[in-house]
Amino acid sequence: MKTSFAVLSLLLSVQSAFAAETINLPAPRTTGGMPLMDALSARKSTRSFADKPIEPQVLADMLWAAFGVNRPDGKRTAPTAMNRQDMDVYVLNKDGAFLYDAAKNVLLPVSDKDLRDVNAQPFAKKAPVTLLYAAKDGKFAGMHAGSLYQNVGLFCASAGLNNVVRGGKDNEEMTKALNLPDGKRVIVSQVVGYPE
Repeated sequence: MKTSFAVLSLLLSVQSAFAAETINLPAPRTTGGMPLMDALSARKSTRSFADKPIEPQVLADMLWAAFGVNRPDGKRTAPTAMNRQDMDVYVLNKDGAFLYDAAKNVLLPVSDKDLRDVNAQPFAKKAPVTLLYAAKDGKFAGMHAGSLYQNVGLFCASAGLNNVVRGGKDNEEMTKALNLPDGKRVIVSQVVGYPE
């Protein structure tokens, strides 16, 4: 019995250790996709999601579209006033919460808890991924977040994914749940998944 308990404890600790490791993303595909005017025509907000995970390649492509590095000088796919690059993108999924590091193309672990249901509407709990856009308060934070979620909305139209942007008081609860540094807060969230 002691041996079984020891083995179970070891397995649980190993599983927790794996969940807390940095996740290397595949290189994003930065060419192809739907023509821009077609993506603009197809872009929509939808609150219906299949219970199907988003593949690592699709996630990497989506994060690159949101705020990836698209030039050798480190500039990004979305503009920021005075090139502040002051937005953080967090990924929430069943495995936990992760911070997207665009320069290294990795996900850095923040929490091993599934935070998708922090004060969320039922559709948001079902979707496989929620993106959080976080920054320090300032007059540009909302505009910067809007640029990122518009990029993701267009990517979703091109990739056949559903998405919807969410705001509200749950952003305060999510800021606390993530224990964000340096006075940052969640500005807005975006729920993403495949259609039902």
